[in-house]
Amino acid sequence: MFFYSLCSSSKGNANFLGDSSGGILFDAGIGIRNFAKALAQADIDPGCIRAVFISHDHSDHVMGLEAISTRYQIPVYGSRGALESLLKKGVVSGRQKLCPMEGPTEVAGYYITPFATPHDSVGSIGFHVDCENGLSAGICTDLGHPSDTVMRGILGCDFVMLESNYDRRMLLTGSYPAFLKQRINSRSGHLSNDQCAQVLEQLIPSGTKRVLLAHLSEENNRPEVAKAHSVNYLANRGIREGADYRLEVLPRFTEGRRFTLT
Repeated sequence: MFFYSLCSSSKGNANFLGDSSGGILFDAGIGIRNFAKALAQADIDPGCIRAVFISHDHSDHVMGLEAISTRYQIPVYGSRGALESLLKKGVVSGRQKLCPMEGPTEVAGYYITPFATPHDSVGSIGFHVDCENGLSAGICTDLGHPSDTVMRGILGCDFVMLESNYDRRMLLTGSYPAFLKQRINSRSGHLSNDQCAQVLEQLIPSGTKRVLLAHLSEENNRPEVAKAHSVNYLANRGIREGADYRLEVLPRFTEGRRFTLT
């Protein structure tokens, strides 16, 4: 089993979890041409994707959803609120199969449990995935703070993809207008490097061995800044990279690398 990120940033997000026989896509914030190219780089057949799970209705997570889901006849899962919003906005046509999630859902041997995330969109969710090989994964971006519900969803997961969206100093001193800075830094905005590190301090003792930092802002963060912040924060608390966990930052656009999960 492997995890493969097609893209991960404030401009587009799409991630695959599975193996050569089949798997699932989390979000579809990528154009269909780049989608096909990104899958080809990792030798993944689009036909092996059994479902798309949508975290919420913002464009950086759904811009390619209509074209991808209809061309490849892939069912779309998400919260009822998010799916209704996508239909109302015309982001999806309804030609694809839309599957509201009311609880745990099984697709291709993966058991996906949604949990609410505090973000300024309708029905925003993250995902806890239980796999047939006994591993569990947490997929969680776009949250203004690590709520109790979020923590229950990802604690104990072997592997976690977690948002580390912005460096607070870079955001507050940067060029964004005041209203946008306030939105990002709010409890329904995005997770900062500081907040991400504090979440990892709880995750790693609970059993998380591999972490991928995701959804970095192109304006208010840098991969090396995000990684150093978490690694140094954890080291000061006796949690050592390489010995207690492995941490990497997802690229904005794929480099063709598949992360093997064992």
